[in-house]
Amino acid sequence: MNKLVVLGGTGFVGRHLLDARSELAGFDLVYAVHRSEPDWLLEADVRVERFDVNDPASLTPILGPGCTVLNLLRPDGSGWFEPAIVNILQACGQSRVKRYVHVSSIDVFGAAADDEVDANTRIDPRTPYEREHAAAEAVVRAVQAGLFEVVVLRLGAVFGEGGLNIVSFVNEVSQAPAWKLALRRVLYGSRRMHLVSVQKVAQTLAFVAQVPAVRQGEVVLVTDDAAAENNFGYLQDELMRAFGRSSIRYLPHLPQSVLGLLLRLRNISNANPMRRFREARLAEWGQPATADFKQQLHRYIEMLKEQA
Repeated sequence: MNKLVVLGGTGFVGRHLLDARSELAGFDLVYAVHRSEPDWLLEADVRVERFDVNDPASLTPILGPGCTVLNLLRPDGSGWFEPAIVNILQACGQSRVKRYVHVSSIDVFGAAADDEVDANTRIDPRTPYEREHAAAEAVVRAVQAGLFEVVVLRLGAVFGEGGLNIVSFVNEVSQAPAWKLALRRVLYGSRRMHLVSVQKVAQTLAFVAQVPAVRQGEVVLVTDDAAAENNFGYLQDELMRAFGRSSIRYLPHLPQSVLGLLLRLRNISNANPMRRFREARLAEWGQPATADFKQQLHRYIEMLKEQA
């Protein structure tokens, strides 16, 4: 069997990828971790190996000729990430892997001014976190063709069981006074959220690991921005309904330029409330239908309601 080595898959995306293992039937799945192992991974029927991000030689034996590497490691803005990527790429070259899939974030676009963003949009990272992602991507995309295949996936704001996105909105809707919710609605209105379900992410990771060919160093966006419901107003409406709060959808919205000004004053990189992300490459590859955005959002809201 082909080998798929998942690096740093101890977070909730790695857990859901394990749940989607049926879509990786042609692979011998290995999780390579560099820190502590969560209980779910210890209890899973999957091979787990340990490596040191500062030592390429510790990773080389885990890899092997022709294997696929899926890197789920995430930066924290402290500076460790880029050197770790250099070491990982060195190990990949020494092991003669077939493909390296680097999982990044749409945050690297930072302050890019385009209203519609795709894989070719020029990035403009501003924060340490955004710059660290961008620096790692640059190292990855510089890998020479013929050494091993490289593709970069930029994920949207991933939500689902075990994640943190949406949780703060749940806490607000379940506890905040009505006037605060109304003020938020008037200000935020239909601001785009760029959410993507962890189920879709796991399905896409499995799919990209197996596509026949990639363009060296190409970037692919993984979002649910095509869903009209992927905006603040819809999310708040669904949370209000779930928690039995009175609807405020009748309230008017301030012009998005007002919100944009406030975001700029707060030094938020993306000060364009209506920015949209567009991806065509997955369709070109013929990716089958993935998890439905609305269905996954409703399911997750109901789960958070039960846990509140």
